[in-house]
Amino acid sequence: MFKLGCGEKKLSIPLYAELYGYGMFAGRRNPGVLGDFYCRAYSFNDGEKRAMVIYTDTCTTDDMYAREMRVKIATTYSIHPDYISFVATHTHSAPALFRKGFCGSGIPDPDFQEHWKESVMEVAEKAFYDEEEIAYAEVGKCPLAQKLGTNRVDKERDITDEHIRWAKFVRPDGSCKVLLHNHGVHGICMNGPFYKIASSDWGGAANDLIKEEKLADIPLFFLGPCGDINARFTARDIPEEKNPPLYTARLYVADLKKGLAAGGEKITDLTIKAAMESVRVPVKKQTVEELAADAAAFRSINEYEAERANRIDEMIMRIKQGDDLTVLHDMQVLQIGKLSFFFIPGEYFVEEGASLMKRSVSDYPFVATVSNGNGMYFPPESLMKKFPNPLSKDKGGSGFGFYEVHCYPARHRYRYADNISSFVADKLLELEQKTK
Repeated sequence: MFKLGCGEKKLSIPLYAELYGYGMFAGRRNPGVLGDFYCRAYSFNDGEKRAMVIYTDTCTTDDMYAREMRVKIATTYSIHPDYISFVATHTHSAPALFRKGFCGSGIPDPDFQEHWKESVMEVAEKAFYDEEEIAYAEVGKCPLAQKLGTNRVDKERDITDEHIRWAKFVRPDGSCKVLLHNHGVHGICMNGPFYKIASSDWGGAANDLIKEEKLADIPLFFLGPCGDINARFTARDIPEEKNPPLYTARLYVADLKKGLAAGGEKITDLTIKAAMESVRVPVKKQTVEELAADAAAFRSINEYEAERANRIDEMIMRIKQGDDLTVLHDMQVLQIGKLSFFFIPGEYFVEEGASLMKRSVSDYPFVATVSNGNGMYFPPESLMKKFPNPLSKDKGGSGFGFYEVHCYPARHRYRYADNISSFVADKLLELEQKTK
């Protein structure tokens, strides 16, 4: 018998806590909150194995926090660590959730960090003891009536995520306990005049609508691949809107409802399997001299980019004292029956994500980005080669490839190797095979 339990708690956002998103040294100290922030837990139990997903309305998850809390949950509830996942919505208007790094991009608020940890254990307990029978899952995919995003890297082709992937977990009485939905658009509706206000953005607003319209008792949002996809409707684009995230959420949920009404495949075999591996991701291990040249290039651009040069200076000092600046990230696949969930610890691009799902051996693949950690961007090889150094210029005028490829100094790590995106996909597909 398959069972599913849920727990949720509203998060308190400290007044004047710095919000994380929109670049370095933005000084976005929260003056107030628009909408609710949640921490949620979902406990999936097939009778032999249990998996747990922790969801949070934040921009990212943190590698060290995910590992720390995974151990606590695994120990408390006898769940194998490979079966515990952490996901975030990628709202750019939430307090930072990380232990260290990202100098200038939202100083972590100590009270919020502890509040989150306590909330994780609280909702995990609720989910564990809330487990009840699920008769079947219904799974499908529905198209968007109109684009909700724009491709900021390739404006000419403007390829975006055109579908919502969804899965309903239904009780024997026919009611929907959990509605999982998956789509890729950046959580940046709260820009312009809403720049400093804390918000769970369109992903959180969509979850609220799902509950209001009684589509499910509890929603679960997985952010799809959207490293290059900005929200189309933001406070800057629709200044007359008083709640920009809700504007996008209403369009999104209207299409989701059409998809749910059309129906999907019912699945009764909901056997759980999972695989996870801590992977040392490929990098271009630059010499001190090469890093110094990058620093000089950043300083030649402007004062803002000179801050990246300051981070490189710190990297050089760390290298000289013998520190290892390569990094480990946790790659994970969770399978529930015909559904495969690929958890990516960073931002993946829309076409690369579509390719990953097409290569999957699962009937219903889902990709959840910014999960289990924060590896920042994993750009495709074409983009990595298009912007080989900090002074690379985009002839098309997008100006974003430079940022996505060369944001490495903020985390004191080397630049990724050109094949980073394909490396991530190959590793996840390798893990998927282990769940079969």
